[in-house]
Amino acid sequence: MQQHETDRLETRYPVEPWQVSEKVFLPEGLRESESVFALGNGFIGMRGNLEEQTATGAETIQGSFLNGVFDAEPIVYGESAYGYAKNHETICNVMDAKSLILIADGERLDLGKSRVTEQRRVLDLREGTLDRRLAWATAGGCVLIITMRRLVSLTHANLAATRLMVQCLDGGCTLELLSPLRPAVIAEGDPNDPRNAAGKDRRLLCTRTEAQDNVIAMQQKTKNTGFTVNCAVEHRGEIPFTVEEGEDSVLWHGQLRLKSGDSVILDKSICYTVSGKDEPDAWREALEGCRRAPRFEILADEQRDYLDAFWKRAGIQIEGDDALLQGLRFNLFHLLQSVGRDGRRNIAAKGLTGEGYEGHTFWDTEAYILPVFLYTEPELAKKLLQNRFSILPKARERARVMGHPIGALFPWRTIDGEECSAYFPAGTAQVHIDGDIAHAVWEYWQATRDLDFLAENGAEILIETARLYYDLGFFSSEKGGRFVINCVTGPDEYNVMVNNNVYTNSVAEENLRTAAAAVEILKAERPQTLTALAEKIGLRETEPADWLKAADSMYYPPAQDGIVPQDDGFLERKPWPLDSIPAENHPLLMHYHGLTIYRHMVCKQADLILAMILFGERYTDEEKKKNFAFYDSVTTHDSSLSMAVFSILAAQIGQMQKACDYFLSSARLDLDNIHHNTKDGLHMANMAGTWIGITRGFGGMSIREDTLSFAPSCPPRWKSFAFCVEFRGRSIRVRADQNGASYELLRGEPITVLSYGKPVRLA
Repeated sequence: MQQHETDRLETRYPVEPWQVSEKVFLPEGLRESESVFALGNGFIGMRGNLEEQTATGAETIQGSFLNGVFDAEPIVYGESAYGYAKNHETICNVMDAKSLILIADGERLDLGKSRVTEQRRVLDLREGTLDRRLAWATAGGCVLIITMRRLVSLTHANLAATRLMVQCLDGGCTLELLSPLRPAVIAEGDPNDPRNAAGKDRRLLCTRTEAQDNVIAMQQKTKNTGFTVNCAVEHRGEIPFTVEEGEDSVLWHGQLRLKSGDSVILDKSICYTVSGKDEPDAWREALEGCRRAPRFEILADEQRDYLDAFWKRAGIQIEGDDALLQGLRFNLFHLLQSVGRDGRRNIAAKGLTGEGYEGHTFWDTEAYILPVFLYTEPELAKKLLQNRFSILPKARERARVMGHPIGALFPWRTIDGEECSAYFPAGTAQVHIDGDIAHAVWEYWQATRDLDFLAENGAEILIETARLYYDLGFFSSEKGGRFVINCVTGPDEYNVMVNNNVYTNSVAEENLRTAAAAVEILKAERPQTLTALAEKIGLRETEPADWLKAADSMYYPPAQDGIVPQDDGFLERKPWPLDSIPAENHPLLMHYHGLTIYRHMVCKQADLILAMILFGERYTDEEKKKNFAFYDSVTTHDSSLSMAVFSILAAQIGQMQKACDYFLSSARLDLDNIHHNTKDGLHMANMAGTWIGITRGFGGMSIREDTLSFAPSCPPRWKSFAFCVEFRGRSIRVRADQNGASYELLRGEPITVLSYGKPVRLA
């Protein structure tokens, strides 16, 4: 892509408070906008593809996804070994039901060829809709105003809907409307880029079609995983039509004559259902679901009401930086659209916006995304943790494969619980995944005091992950009897198979302590539950004391001249000045052999810096400042997970210019296509990191001594900022400006919070 085209892409969306709009069609940017304009509800995801499917001169990545629906195939290794991951898991691109082709007097609408005098697309963050408006002057002399509205229902998991309205302003024409239901067009991707799904056979088998009255339907099956996907579409409007069944597609075809002043409306109700190999067929459920779907107006009203309530709980205000505010709201909106809501589905690294990373769930969920929902939609946070609990049996199996007779090792990369990272140094070796999940479980307990969850799910997760760490580490005589954890990969994927990664040891220590604490809570509050759990998993009475001994003895590499080594050997590696690396050679993993990278003192992303945020009480402000400066100089930020974290620590140590620079880049990472791969899907963890940046960075939020604490600091370039958090049944609004901070209890019983270390009573 030429430089001037990149500039056009980076400034294409006007700064608007509650929407993202596109007023000019840019063929070279269509794939990126398809991610930006995606809609979803945690189960259904639809990329922002043009209804007419294609535009001459523009490349497209078509996509409709169902969370948790995937296919698998064996990983083929040139040289394999014991314990390697066995299968690829890849999210399925299911049948497309959102397309609608318009033909006027034989001329097909095509933004690359047709005479379109007005074109606007709007993603409305309060309405939850994708809206289009076109003015089309046909070759036959007819002028048509076309408006389209699309939504994926946030209140009905299986439903999506579209509305088309065509107005004839001048002239007349025979208008044809073609609504096909067809298998997905699978994008090829880049086989040299490990971040996308290139090379995987992701096609589904079409096993059934039906066309009856104004309903068309299709059934597809995965080849290897036993999923059956059903989609039915009902068409509502005063339009003469026919329906046609093909071998692997089905079509609703409407046709009418329009004259000047006429208008027509067509609504489509779309219902997706899924059944597994051991579940009953859901074909009839899809057919009946689209027929029973509420009218479009009702769905739109419900969508608006749902988002009104969400923005009251999760609303963020920034006075003084509209571009930043737009990015933050855009990020929150897409997180809400992508998160699983039923305890069976998680949230993928790209959400439901693209096939990047094959639809896999990573440690991103617990370290970045879950805190957003914990303090805005706690029930959704609980569902994410219940999803992890549901795959605990597979995590135990993986631990046994990895040589641990006890405990559980959660997969670094997965959809259904099986480890599917073929590159174990950057995958399976990231055992910090256990500590990330345990940290999220404990923070959920701290923020909700949900004893039922702790008893039924949380304690078992904490115990099994603590067992894994206790078996993985050992008391080393070489380290003075300290507890060490060797040969792991921390969050930074440019330093693999290292000893005593500080972040890993930190989350492991916390996990060992919180597991012991959970046992004590159950002993006091639910003794019968503890007895049953101990019997179920063979928990010995002596284990909690062992965990605490290991936690008390946890080893951390000693600082050298104030610099805390990321791991035992980090400071011994060869320096690689970042200014010596050509800009076009980023990300490094795409241009240098792994061993070249691993031998250098260079970081892909925040690692030690992330540990200093999660466990800030262990470090002085001076230590944080010195280490921030050092790691800032050796980190490439090739990972989208990085800039938001650096922004948080910079805000906490008062380096507001750095904090704001990193924060703006992370807040608009996808809107401005900063990593040049937005086409493959949006970066969910980075999006969540920006919310954490407002609350924990600039807002100074933490839980200290069992009390919610704030220490807000308003950057000089802002007049004020505000955010809301949910905590133990209360809703609290925090506002800060250049003169200080104020707090308001919006809902719930009186509560005492800390403000800059001092108690403040809210009532």
